[in-house]
Amino acid sequence: MSGYTPALAAIIIANIIDFLAAMVQIASGAVRDRKKILAMQTVQLGMQTVSMLLLGAVTGAINNIISCVRNVVCYRDWMKKPVKVLFIAVSVFLTVRFNTQGYLGLLPLFVCIVYILFMDIQDPIRFKILVTCTFVPWIFYFLVIRTYTGAFFAAATVVTNLITLRKMIQDRKRLAAVSAAADEAADGTTDGSSLE
Repeated sequence: MSGYTPALAAIIIANIIDFLAAMVQIASGAVRDRKKILAMQTVQLGMQTVSMLLLGAVTGAINNIISCVRNVVCYRDWMKKPVKVLFIAVSVFLTVRFNTQGYLGLLPLFVCIVYILFMDIQDPIRFKILVTCTFVPWIFYFLVIRTYTGAFFAAATVVTNLITLRKMIQDRKRLAAVSAAADEAADGTTDGSSLE
């Protein structure tokens, strides 16, 4: 095979690993529980770190490693303001130190900082919105570094998250309507009993 090179082999292996990570990633899009999402993201990020290193995307890999540790900290509910500042400082330092991709290498840092700032949101709908929004920039990043499976599945994850988010919002509205109807019925009963 005249066109087969170690660089091509690295791209193929990286895309296979990224494909497997994407399966976990897409599955996390259908999950509503914050802690389960964090656990699934940690597995997915670990796999993508290997893929990015094979493709020479050092800043993406660095931010993924930090994200794995960050997710574990958040999973254990240790994500307080000083811890957030520490994670952001480490992310900025390592990105500045190892960035070989110019402005593109700053994109993973931006996504990482936004996620760190808001990831301790307890409301499941707001957390799902955060997850969805922070996946969008990765589509562009993956396309530029040529991990096409990563780009495709990041887009698919956004879609899966949006579908789940829509269902979560509908369920919340339905629950609020049922609760309001129950309150009205209780008020009617109370009013009726007070008239007697």
